[in-house]
Order: sequence, then C-alpha cells, then structure tokens
Amino acid sequence: MGRTLFVLRYRDGEPEPLPMDAVREVLAPYVVAADEDLRNGVLIRTADGHEVDVDVNEVCVAFSRFPGGSFFDVLARLVDRLGATVIPVDRPVIIRGEGDRAHLSADIRDGAVVVATTGPALDAFLGG
Repeated sequence: MGRTLFVLRYRDGEPEPLPMDAVREVLAPYVVAADEDLRNGVLIRTADGHEVDVDVNEVCVAFSRFPGGSFFDVLARLVDRLGATVIPVDRPVIIRGEGDRAHLSADIRDGAVVVATTGPALDAFLGG
C-alpha cells in the first residue's frame, strides 16, 4: 500500500510529547536500520518480512507505505503502549476508547471512531 498514517498522543486538544523509551521498546525487535535517537528515519521489518519506513519526532510516529499482515500487530502494540491515537490520511481518526475522544482537538473529535487496539481489528479497518 502507498498510504501513510500518524500515531500521536493527545491531551487537552494538543499533541503531547511521546515517551521515546516506549517507542524504542516497541520498535526495537523490528528495526533494520536506525540511528540512536530514531530521528533520521527508521526501517523496520515485520514478522512476515515486510519492510516499513518510519519517521519519528517528539510528538509523532509516522508509517509510510505500510503493508497488511503483521505490521498491524506492531502498530497495535505501539498505540497501546503509548496510549495514542492513529491518524490515517485516508480514513477517520482512530481512538482506543471513548475516553480518548475528549483529548482530541476539536477539528478531529467528532469524526473519530473507536477501533480495538489489536492487529486484526486495525487491519480490518485500515487494510481495505
């Protein structure tokens, strides 16, 4: 797929800094190439052999050209560990539960949908 999605954690309508130790912990088993601070691009390889480009900054983890399959297991672990929201460019914003809705910015709050934080559920919502 040639799509991109963004993982952010919102509080009071604004993205907040992500705990980089948690980002490293989740991505570490899959990293093929990265520098120590993850800021110059990361390449991961999922359990089923697909490679995915990842961009990391203090408030966002972005995945480009993501495949189906086990990529969504990695995404689910990251979202769960960070308590984050998924913003795909071509689908509604994904939240983990209704409690997350109040933290979103007003422009994306109403259209957000709750999707279970599991690989299969995210694959079903984003993969098609």
